Amino acid sequence: MTEGAPGWHDRDMARDVSFFDRLGSLLAQEREAEKARMTSLAQGLTLREREEQGLSVLDLETVEEEVGLGGRILLTLARADRGRLPTRVSNGDLVAVLPRRAEVKDPAKALVSRATSTRIQLAFDREPPAYLSEGLLRLDVVPNDVTYERVRAGLQRVKAMDKGQERHKREVLLGNEPPRFDNTKDFTPTRPLNPEQQDAAMRALAAEDFFLVHGPPGTGKSTVLAEVAAQAVARGERLLCTAASNAAVDHLLELCLEQGLRAIRVGHPARVAARLQEHTLDIVVEEHPDRVVSRDLFDEAFDLFGYARRQRSQGRSRERFSNARSSTAEAKDLMDEARKLEKKAVKAVLARADVVCVTLASLGSGVLAGEEFDRALLDEATQATEPLALLGFLRAPKVVLAGDPQQLPPTVLSQEAAKAGLGTSLFERLLQDHGDEVKRMLREQYRMNAAIMAFPSKEMYGGELRAHPSVADRTLSSVLDSGSGAEVDAPPVLYLDTAGKGFDEEVEPTTHSLLNPGEATYVIARVRQLLSLGLAPREVAVIAPYSAQARHLREALEAVHPEVEVDTVDAFQGREKDAILVSMTRSNSEGQLGFLNDLRRMNVALTRARRHLFVVGDSATLSSHPFYARFIEGTQTDGGYRSAWEWPDPAEQ
Repeated sequence: MTEGAPGWHDRDMARDVSFFDRLGSLLAQEREAEKARMTSLAQGLTLREREEQGLSVLDLETVEEEVGLGGRILLTLARADRGRLPTRVSNGDLVAVLPRRAEVKDPAKALVSRATSTRIQLAFDREPPAYLSEGLLRLDVVPNDVTYERVRAGLQRVKAMDKGQERHKREVLLGNEPPRFDNTKDFTPTRPLNPEQQDAAMRALAAEDFFLVHGPPGTGKSTVLAEVAAQAVARGERLLCTAASNAAVDHLLELCLEQGLRAIRVGHPARVAARLQEHTLDIVVEEHPDRVVSRDLFDEAFDLFGYARRQRSQGRSRERFSNARSSTAEAKDLMDEARKLEKKAVKAVLARADVVCVTLASLGSGVLAGEEFDRALLDEATQATEPLALLGFLRAPKVVLAGDPQQLPPTVLSQEAAKAGLGTSLFERLLQDHGDEVKRMLREQYRMNAAIMAFPSKEMYGGELRAHPSVADRTLSSVLDSGSGAEVDAPPVLYLDTAGKGFDEEVEPTTHSLLNPGEATYVIARVRQLLSLGLAPREVAVIAPYSAQARHLREALEAVHPEVEVDTVDAFQGREKDAILVSMTRSNSEGQLGFLNDLRRMNVALTRARRHLFVVGDSATLSSHPFYARFIEGTQTDGGYRSAWEWPDPAEQ
């Protein structure tokens, strides 16, 4: 790492606290890049084009109104014709709500709390303006500064750690002092662990400051985290489980529930997987007696606000204004009383939990104010930027970071900020600073056929991975319909080379993302073939490195079978299927590869399959990079190479 970059560390020279200021400036740079991207995407677009790009939703009207937790007012919007929404906003998006055909100076802001194909529920922290119930509306997705502000404030708090144990923690994080470990104690695991997993769990439990669990694909990183959680709680510790994404936090929650731990999920239920919503704080607290009383008070206050609104809108007499004013004042008093009771209920529910699961960005939310933990588990730590990951260290004295530096890196839009250090995760920097003594790498994988594993193991992990005997030889033929009598060409790894077919990549006009319709026809035909041979649709997935290609394939495959998943690489980390089909997309005479140069992303794509990996690409373009040249040569050596010229024509199939 270069001198001057935040990750740089000279062993002879201590870092000082200005390191956190430099991280803060990179964070600000990234925030500006995010805003600029949104502005440039929206520039010059008509309202309909904004809708196509997912930046706006038009022609909505309010169809339901209710009160949620914390006195939030929930409005449900739908199209005037009750038809499907042409674009899907996501749960947790911040939106501005304004009249469809009128300008307003300061539009109301709300969080999307639930989004379906025909309805959007919005959560307002304060009473929404009257125009929300007076005609057609438009939603605009807007940048959300809450996470940025929380992370920025967190950096300042880490910087200010200056006394006793806090100072030691700060110096360990800066790489100036070594982390401490208690004597490792043997324990009886709650489930079978291999020697590496047992050692990783033991050392994680012995860590007084932090420990790194390096989990390559399929090696049981989750198994180790579940064991650490069970052992820590058995020792009387209160545990925090966190990660950058909601999906990773949901996964941690499932691990804890499987171990029989009392775990609560903090976060908006709309951001939590449906199967886990019953464990969210918002839902659990509904049963608490104090919450039951507060709900009645909120309802009463809501009625008074409605009465005040009607008084103001029905005329301008002094009496009406007086009624409106006194009703509003009474409603506010009721709201204050209700919020106090609700806060008490929330504290009681949290106090009963062994484990609290929450995203890193939500650690600074008011609901967790004053909550203390003995240890934090930070999963997918290599996908979080360093400023975000540092928030975990503010909530617990001991932190176990789990991840894989050879898979997805932190997402950073600003190339300058990424190069200056924001693209390096805290996991990676701590490993650089403190050396291999602070980590344990898991090497036995339980996912892939040994032939699928071989290439990524050699390229990304120094050839150190080994396939457990239970998965080493498994193939697709054992899960296909043997009664069909059809033979399928399905070695564990099959590369279909489209070189010379003239399938040039194309640029999608609005997003400028890339697609390759010619290549897509072979992927679609292969999906059809595998399904016809009895492979379950939920066990097939298609991965494309470009969003335009993923969208093109998704639209085509929805008609084949809606259960076949199609997405970009980022959506698949931590996932696995029996058969994975990868569309490489790039095909040009200059040998330009763009995203494909990020080998960590490609490592994810190549390690999702249990039994069969089918890769389609143009070798003339791909071979300009030695990594892909070696992959293609490997398939030729192992009998997994096919040319599209000798492959069945999709049009004839």
